[in-house]
Amino acid sequence: MLSAGTNVEWLRDDLGLVATAAETHVVAASVESTGGVWYVPALLGLGTPHWDYGARASLFGLTRGTTAAHVVRAVLEGVAQRGVDLIEAADADAGEPSSAIRVDGGMSANPTFVQALADLADRPIEVSPVTDATTRGAAFLAGLAVGVWDDVGQSAQLWSPSRTVEPRTDRRADRARWAESISRSSGWIPELSALHF
Repeated sequence: MLSAGTNVEWLRDDLGLVATAAETHVVAASVESTGGVWYVPALLGLGTPHWDYGARASLFGLTRGTTAAHVVRAVLEGVAQRGVDLIEAADADAGEPSSAIRVDGGMSANPTFVQALADLADRPIEVSPVTDATTRGAAFLAGLAVGVWDDVGQSAQLWSPSRTVEPRTDRRADRARWAESISRSSGWIPELSALHF
């Protein structure tokens, strides 16, 4: 994914819809849904599995009744939809679905985002006990290199999520609308869309 937390920064720093990143949960939780608003988080284009550097972030479904809370929730859910794109791509590569998904990073502290991810992916989400699990992973690899553990399986046994978020609502049907939103956001800058690495 080329942008995740950057979308929350955009809400905070550029649009001024929230004062802090943590406030996005409070604002988004004040409404039951996005009110029909869809957001494609393509501020820097789209990564896996779409690979369209010419795609651009888009808001669809705005009406006179759309509030800031709807937009904030749509941004969180749009990032969750992109997360499911990645999960589905990984499942396809592995040839089978994963039983649970592990997340870290700043957005993993946002209950609205994590619940949307669980619902859209239709599987449990295990939240890392540390925000930046990359550092922890590097420490585990260093431990493997110097013989603290004999294999990856031993270090993997140290995993213990801070919490597990179960799906509450079946939202798999939303994936068709999501595909339409992705299609409409794609190719805005044809020269960049033509790039392939």
